Amino acid sequence: MAKIAIVYHSGYGHTQRQAEAVRNGAAAVAGVEATLYPADALSEAQWAELDAADALIFGSPTYMGSVSAKFKGFMDESSKRWFAGAWKNKVAAGFTTSASQSGDKLATLLQLMVYANQHAMIWV
Repeated sequence: MAKIAIVYHSGYGHTQRQAEAVRNGAAAVAGVEATLYPADALSEAQWAELDAADALIFGSPTYMGSVSAKFKGFMDESSKRWFAGAWKNKVAAGFTTSASQSGDKLATLLQLMVYANQHAMIWV
């Protein structure tokens, strides 16, 4: 069974709804188990589950042209995984949302892609 971890932060509930839709879509595929992980509340056991996942999907609202501070905290916390190469060659993807027409969601998606590339993941 393929395991997909969806790590997200949601300040007002919009990104959480997106994360739930991503989970539901992934889980509808035979042989896929998809689990949600709030980025700002991960236990050590949940970090281990991320390490064991086949794919990680990252979701953050776009605040001021970037990921949220809480999601950035998750990114920074993952440095031990980066050092160990724990996520190397895992599939990665991302999503974002913002209320602003020019909230620069593209910059957030690029930030998520660069983050995945730092971990030597395969961005799709």
